[in-house]
Amino acid sequence: MVFEKIVKKHQGQEKSFGKLFLPDKIFSKILISVLAVLICSGFHLFKFYTEDDISTFAFQEGGIWPHRTLIAEYSFPIFKSKEQYLNDLQKARENVLPVFLENNNAYYIVLNKFDSLYKIVSEGNFSTDVVDDVLPNFQYKSGLAIFASEKQNEIQRAKQFVERQLFFFYLKGVIDLSLKNIKSQEVTFVSAVNNLEKIVPKRYLYDKEKLISELKFSLKPTYKDEVVAFFVELVNRSYVPSYTFSDELYQRKIQFAEKSVPKTIGYVKAGEVIVAKGRKLTSDDVLKLKSYEKVKLLKEGQSFTFTSMLGSILNILSIYSIIFIYLLILRKRIFGDFFQFGLINIAFILIGLLSWLSVIIQTDLQIKYLIILPSISLLIAIVFDSRTAFYSTITFALLIASIRGNDFETAVSLMLASIIGAYSVRDIQSRTQMFRSMVFVALGFVVPILAFYFQKASNVGSLFEQLSFAFLNSVLSPVISYGLLFIIEKISSITTDLKLKEYDDINHPLLQKLSEVAPGTYQHTLSMALLAESCAEAIGANRLLTRVGAYFHDIGKIFKPEYFVENQIEVENKHQYISPKRSAEIIREHVLKGIDLAKQYNLPPRIIDFIPMHHGTSLIKHFYAKAIEESDGTPIDEADFRYPGPKPNSKETVIVMICDSAEALSRLPFKSKEELNQSIEKMIMGKLMDGQFDESDISMKDLKVVQEVCLRQLFGILHPRVEYKEIPQNRVSHTNDKKE
Repeated sequence: MVFEKIVKKHQGQEKSFGKLFLPDKIFSKILISVLAVLICSGFHLFKFYTEDDISTFAFQEGGIWPHRTLIAEYSFPIFKSKEQYLNDLQKARENVLPVFLENNNAYYIVLNKFDSLYKIVSEGNFSTDVVDDVLPNFQYKSGLAIFASEKQNEIQRAKQFVERQLFFFYLKGVIDLSLKNIKSQEVTFVSAVNNLEKIVPKRYLYDKEKLISELKFSLKPTYKDEVVAFFVELVNRSYVPSYTFSDELYQRKIQFAEKSVPKTIGYVKAGEVIVAKGRKLTSDDVLKLKSYEKVKLLKEGQSFTFTSMLGSILNILSIYSIIFIYLLILRKRIFGDFFQFGLINIAFILIGLLSWLSVIIQTDLQIKYLIILPSISLLIAIVFDSRTAFYSTITFALLIASIRGNDFETAVSLMLASIIGAYSVRDIQSRTQMFRSMVFVALGFVVPILAFYFQKASNVGSLFEQLSFAFLNSVLSPVISYGLLFIIEKISSITTDLKLKEYDDINHPLLQKLSEVAPGTYQHTLSMALLAESCAEAIGANRLLTRVGAYFHDIGKIFKPEYFVENQIEVENKHQYISPKRSAEIIREHVLKGIDLAKQYNLPPRIIDFIPMHHGTSLIKHFYAKAIEESDGTPIDEADFRYPGPKPNSKETVIVMICDSAEALSRLPFKSKEELNQSIEKMIMGKLMDGQFDESDISMKDLKVVQEVCLRQLFGILHPRVEYKEIPQNRVSHTNDKKE
């Protein structure tokens, strides 16, 4: 008989395991997995093929080279770092001198204008009307007229002095740009005659402001203010630069200078050691490694078609297999659900995309610390569980390291921050508690960032920038997780612990109705919920889910409560008037009625699961035995006396199944603790041999712990009381007389 049960149990396992691999279901899972691997393989592969990229690989200065001694297979140039190359470009641009084209006739144009204006004024005898026509708004009209009538010769001498000054200015060069806007100390003059260039110091040149200023300065010691102002105004109105800035030539020179900047700073010969094993990487080593990898990929570009692609796919497939195998073996519930499995794969692709973007976006900022792995880990911990979050985080961190070119530093920093963040929401009780995770995620970032900083002895500015971006990620992660959680709860049937918390209330209308209609079942429910919660805590299962599931597992007994023994207080047992098969139907019916009632009250699917699973496909033994007894040898169909199922698919539903039976057993009269223990053990082993635990991930060790907790809790409540002696009746009367 025992052997037959074991065979039956094995067949049940094959049946339940086979459900997971139905052709239509497994094909969809394989398709999702293949797409995720191929997409992330693309991120891994195509980041290397950017022709103009100077630095795309995550070799870190100060890190230790862990691989074998690397020897160059062929000669290759050492490329500058991106920062150095950009700095050299900037210096090359700054070294380009402004270019000015010569205007040969500028001095003569100015001189002719100057003479013409002076002639008009002098022929008009410097009258105020004439001066006003030539120089509107001139302040010294009256004073100039009086002075000119008295000292014509002095004005003539002043004119000659100004002409000599202009010749001197234009001989050196008068430009059309402000000298203040020219940063270089020299400029280039291009001759209009033969296109020859000459370099002229900036200090020798004049712009309009400097020309006017020096003219004033030279006139003031000798001539009166009205004379100085008159000639300065004439020059101002006659001004024409002798050299004009040419933006076209200037930009052409800049382009030439940029093309002249070399991208390399040295050369490594074939057979030369690039870096030795165990060596601490210097800046030169990092440049050599990056250059070698770049040249190797470009040189072997033809291998892109197959070998590179195959290597990338196998790399990503190896990483992906960690989470795939975990879900397949330890989280069949997630693996078997299309939406939940797809959610994990979307997260995998998203992390791959962000890692890829952190490489190809050309910036000096530490944007790698903005990869939202902590946010994804928080979300997985809340939606699924902390163990799934742990395995997912490890997988995603390895993906980041791989796509970023073996960037161990970034992967470790993000991984530690994410794992700590995920465990901070393990027992989350409210949505606001998520924001407490900001502190934990930030602390998770600080330790590895400081560790790598001290190891590499890099500059403080780099440390501050890394911490700034890490703290920004710490702040954003809970916010992003909260938003994504809201969307997931809206578009799916996934029920998080936060949602379950809303049903953790014995004043829920369904439970209140149960207490009114079936008070015995209600008391059984409360006792069993406390017992189940203790068992869940003992084996590390979800306490909240177990307790809430226990609250609602028997709500179907609201219908026909009098047919259940715990409600038959001073009520006749109605089962004695109906057939065993009909009795079994009524007992089974409370499961189906309970599911319908739960759906009417919009209970989450995770809670509804407890209604059928707390009985699974167990046999209703009492009425089955009674039917056999009354059959007189007529065959009895066992299926008529089994609950509809399904079997428990989690530790939590198994716990409720065991505690439901254990609590009922405890109401039977027991003489000793050992007798109760044997009854509980027999019940658990019976369900185990019946295959009721086949679809759950509960272990024999867990079952043993659950048995011990049930025994301790139930016997503590039901332990024998001391039978106290009564005072003899004659002594009671005597005592009362004394008191009077």
